[in-house]
Amino acid sequence: MKGVNEMSKIINDERLPIGKFFAWKSRDVSVASITVIVTGYLSLFCTDTLNMKPAIVGTILLISKFVDVFTDFIAGYLVDNTNTKLGKGRPYELSIVGSWLCTVLLFSCPSRWQYPAKVAWIFCMYTLVFSVFNSLLGACHNPYMIRAFKNKAVISKVASFGGIVTMLGSAIVSITFPIVMGKLATSEAGWHALILIYAIPLALIGLLRFIFIKEDSSIDAESVQKRVDIKQILTMFKTNKYVWAYAGITGVYNLCVGLSVSTYYFKYIVGNISYMSIISALAMVMLPVMFIFPSLMKKMKVSNLIELGTGCAILGYLIIFFAKKNMALLVLGNVLTSLATLPIAYLGVIVIMELATYNEWKGMPRMEGSTNIVSNFATKAFNGIGIGLQGLLLSLCGYISSDSTQVAQPDSAILAIRLMYSLVPMAFYILIIVFALFLGRLENRLPEIEKEVEERKGGITNV
Repeated sequence: MKGVNEMSKIINDERLPIGKFFAWKSRDVSVASITVIVTGYLSLFCTDTLNMKPAIVGTILLISKFVDVFTDFIAGYLVDNTNTKLGKGRPYELSIVGSWLCTVLLFSCPSRWQYPAKVAWIFCMYTLVFSVFNSLLGACHNPYMIRAFKNKAVISKVASFGGIVTMLGSAIVSITFPIVMGKLATSEAGWHALILIYAIPLALIGLLRFIFIKEDSSIDAESVQKRVDIKQILTMFKTNKYVWAYAGITGVYNLCVGLSVSTYYFKYIVGNISYMSIISALAMVMLPVMFIFPSLMKKMKVSNLIELGTGCAILGYLIIFFAKKNMALLVLGNVLTSLATLPIAYLGVIVIMELATYNEWKGMPRMEGSTNIVSNFATKAFNGIGIGLQGLLLSLCGYISSDSTQVAQPDSAILAIRLMYSLVPMAFYILIIVFALFLGRLENRLPEIEKEVEERKGGITNV
């Protein structure tokens, strides 16, 4: 009878309430939408509406990203040392309001302003969105998630099935935004109205997690009382080499995101920016893959899934280079490149849990918040480097900044756009495979490490 009760308890512990699941994913959809809008369209807004040089825009955003050296460190430190009635990570969820407010302000910069005023405004608003508010959201995510759900099996379900919700939500924004943009974003006032249409509902959606999901204070109860100091964080940086491998994966991936010239490609190569909605709709094709993630994770490690997805992406980028205006080949290539996104974007929390377990095995606090500092910084810094490279390469290749829809770009700029949409990211993705192979060493050792950690605690686990 005891065995039956224990089995029943395990089954119940692995259940994922549907209401809690959707409430949890609400904020991820909101943040993903900010990323889609700001990362995808800010450069085009600056060059073709504010008449700013692409090299200047890239430099502004690059400098802003390096502010994250400080803000990510501070955010992780704050979260790891937070212990309120609301919990450890939950209080910082309110940052979603600040992220959307500053996104609206970012796209409200008047073109009549002098160049220095434009530069200062774009820098300040962009920094507030990513270096302040999104840094806090990134740092609080994993500690909040670990304390909101019961164990690794449930968290794995949330991460994989949740990716479907995030993908659908961001896909709706990706598909509709260029269509609505084509109708509204013909002036500064049009851009402002466009962003407000998305900002107000998505900010409200982003608050649902904070409103409905509480943290379980009994989870990791012992370490909650232990204050993490800066020395321990620095020690973790030195002793946990796998933190840097994961940072390499997220960093290179986001460098390619920052380098993306999809808006320029569809405007000047394909000839119709509204066709971007077709590529965005490809997210729907990825849904079956997300449904099998939990089953795949029983057979494959996260690092193996990253290697597989990245290999497909390399082939996809090669196809895109030869596609030019051919939408069939562009669709095929983008389907393959999307496969690399899935494990990197949606299974990161599993990797952070593994890295935290390694910290514990090394005699340090788990530090889920601080463990994510390096990957968060790499994500933002390399994304900034990608944006900076985008602006620099476009400028060097003679890109013409203009609010005129009739401007003809020189052949050198057209070639640069084609390369940055295909072969350049393909080359960088090879590095992701190298980092994933290194991370796989930890995952191979993890069963032994987890067993030893459990033995130290007398068989009681944290998750």
